[in-house]
Order: sequence, then C-alpha cells, then structure tokens
Amino acid sequence: MTPLLNYIAQDFDAMIGIDVAARTSSLAQWHNNSMTRTITMPSKPDYIANYISKVYPNKRVLCAYEAGPTGFGLHDYLIKQGIDCIVISASSLPKPANSRVKTNRIDAQRITLHLKNGEAKPIRVPEGAWRGLRELIRSRESYAKLQRTSKQRIKSLLLAQSLNYAMQDADKNWSGRYISQLKELECTDPVRKRLLFLMEDLVYAKTQNARALKELRVYVSEHSDISRNMKYLMSIPGIGFITAVSVLGNIGDPSYLNNPRELGCFAGLVPSESSTGDDVKRGSITHLGNTNLRVLLIEASWTTIRKDSRLCQFYHRIRLRHPANIGPQKAITAVARKLTMIIYRVLKDQRDYIPY
Repeated sequence: MTPLLNYIAQDFDAMIGIDVAARTSSLAQWHNNSMTRTITMPSKPDYIANYISKVYPNKRVLCAYEAGPTGFGLHDYLIKQGIDCIVISASSLPKPANSRVKTNRIDAQRITLHLKNGEAKPIRVPEGAWRGLRELIRSRESYAKLQRTSKQRIKSLLLAQSLNYAMQDADKNWSGRYISQLKELECTDPVRKRLLFLMEDLVYAKTQNARALKELRVYVSEHSDISRNMKYLMSIPGIGFITAVSVLGNIGDPSYLNNPRELGCFAGLVPSESSTGDDVKRGSITHLGNTNLRVLLIEASWTTIRKDSRLCQFYHRIRLRHPANIGPQKAITAVARKLTMIIYRVLKDQRDYIPY
C-alpha cells in the first residue's frame, strides 16, 4: 500500500486519532458521524492493527498520529497491514487559546476531529535510502551541536576564571595549536581538571563528527539517486556537501515536492503575515521549520551572493530598503528564501544550475 500524501475525509468509513506514548497509546474513533469511545492500549503496532481489523472489518479506516520521538514504526506497520495511516506535524494542528487541560485522551480526540474535518496535513514520511540518509544527517548534526557546546563551555570557563584574555583568539581558531595552549594555561588544579574534561568532550565531538561526515560521503556514493541529486544541488554557488546532503536528508525524495513554497516551509524561511482588508502586513520569518537547515541555507547565501551576480543585485536591493543595522540580515534571509526556490527548480528539472 502506498502512503498517503493527501486524503479526502469522505472516502473513509472511520477515522482514528492516535496519541502515541512510550508505553501506552490512546485511540479516539470517529464512526457513523459521531465520536465513539476513546480507548487506551499498549503502544505496540500489532495490538493497534489487530484492534482496528477486529472492530472495523471490511471498512476503510484512516489513522493519524503526531510526528515525535516514537518515529515512523507505527506508520510503517499499519501501511504494511493494509491500513491507511498518515503522520502529521504537531505545530500544524490549531489549539484553542483557552485550553488549559492536556491529556492523551484529549490529544487523540483533537487529532480525530481535525482528521474528520480534512484539516490534518500529512508530512512526507521518508522511505528506503532517503530515511537512512536522514538518520546519518541527524547523527552528524548531534555531534556538530556537541562540538559547539563544548567550545562554548570552554569559553565560559575561561571567562569565569578571568583567563579569557590569555586566549584571545577563541572565536577564530580551534586548531591543534590552540588546544595545546589551553593545556599549558596557568590555572589552579581544579580548574585545569575541569578544562581537561571539557577538552576531551571537544576532541570526542570533533572525532565523531568527522566519522559521521565520512559515513555520509560513503552512503551518498552508494546510492545513485541521492548522488545525482547531490550533483544538481552542489552546482548552486554556496551549496557544498553538508548543505546539499542536509537538504536531501530533510525533504526526502525530491520527486514528491509539489511547489516551490514547500522548501521555504521546511526551513522556516517563509514570512509571517497579518493582513486584513486592503492592509497587507508581513512580518519576520516564521521559524517553524528545521533550524539546522535554515542556518545552513543562510550561511550558504553569503557565498552565493559573491558568486552569482543576479542574487547579489537582489541582496543589495533588499538591503537598501531597510535601516543599516538590520538591512544585511533582512537581505540575506531573503536570499536564503530565494535559494530554496532555486533548489526546488534544479531538483524538479533534474539539471545543474547556471549562475548569472
């Protein structure tokens, strides 16, 4: 059975919203135009599938649950058993402003009601090699985050002990020479021991980050579809291996992309808007997408505007519309948004990008 990307509520006999937790799951059911009882059972995919098959034999049932730490295991199992299932983003479901009670039962009922009204928007569940790519991307991101955190902790320790003036290039260089200087820094024995612990964390994070990046390169080379799309992305000035593989790891198979706005939503680069009548008011970007992907695209944009004259002109045009203190950041964010549209085009057309 092919996973659903869109659905029509009227095509189904029953709808089940599932609030999945580590040990138990709550199932809220809509059948015969009414909400039936909500039940709780162990969070085992076979238990849920057997219950649905027993209660709704020969009926078409649509299940939905929110994306979260439980992953896609339940989705995969239900699809394999011939039961339609979608995974939805928690941020896409509206919540009443006066809601002060949160339980698994209420959450399951809320999912069911939005599912019945056709308001639940399925996310794209990665499959096959694309899901494996996402797992490797998450590994690299976690070690990169640990590496940044270790540096910040070392800098905080130096500041707290008034040793920051002795190591003034902390923001510029974390080379082997710099690490050696840290080890030889004059300080009390307890501070030195703590500093050594933090440096061990940094070395571990750097080593694991390098290993994860190596595994990513091998994985990409072993899968022709991923490798081909990587080539198209890396033809765009400013997009290197890490940015390209992060884009593909987050969006999955590019053939499922529907419109250029999707990529902007994935990265949270679309502008917020509060318009009424003839008044159009657009605000800052939504920040509702993947933070790591958004940061990578903005960093890539600084290189892009140096190598693509058209995007460089676009950057300066936006920058000059705003005060000098916020103009560059506004403009580079707009370039990153434009970059998502270029990425969409090269992936859908399966061709290299030609800079202007």
